[in-house]
Amino acid sequence: MLFSRKEKQVEQLFSRHCEKVTDALKHLEGLLSAYLNLNKEFKETSLKVHQSEQEADIVKQEIESLLYQGAFLPINRGDYILLAEFIDRVANQCEKTANLIVLTRPAIPEFLASDLRDLLAKGKAGFDSFARALEEVNHDVKRMKQLVQEVITFESEADRVQWEAIKKVFKSEIELAYKLHLRELIMDIGEISDLAEDASERLGIMVVKRPL
Repeated sequence: MLFSRKEKQVEQLFSRHCEKVTDALKHLEGLLSAYLNLNKEFKETSLKVHQSEQEADIVKQEIESLLYQGAFLPINRGDYILLAEFIDRVANQCEKTANLIVLTRPAIPEFLASDLRDLLAKGKAGFDSFARALEEVNHDVKRMKQLVQEVITFESEADRVQWEAIKKVFKSEIELAYKLHLRELIMDIGEISDLAEDASERLGIMVVKRPL
């Protein structure tokens, strides 16, 4: 349970951190949709991804600052710093994927479009379940564990979509360089689900380490 004012502030900052990462995911989803629909506004949407990533990074720094000021026992502070880092990696991956799309302009074949949308949706859903699990960590551990299991399920589903998407690409008749470019995009989007699962595993470790 949280007791001190600083610890309550940290809890609120973690909620805001997740909100900023969720914003980055939403903007990335908008960017991908615009790009697939040949809408030139995808470039403007990419700036929103960058802005959300920067805002997430600022919140992460605020969390670290409060922890260094003495929130939580020293033995637990490292766990919270690591958790903030794991959350921030999702925002970083959104920015990385946005950069790949904007800078390299992959030519996405029609047969791949729905898979890319689905893959990103799985990552977004996985992170949403993680964020809700984080909200429950000091209230309902049983519910938190259920939500962590949801993250794992979404990651497994994303792995399946990623596998099938890459298989489609390499079974197609397009040139090898083109295939490798698309594979990089697929894996970048798929990495979001992996990072959401990493964050949920870190959260689970923190709960296990708590004193009875």
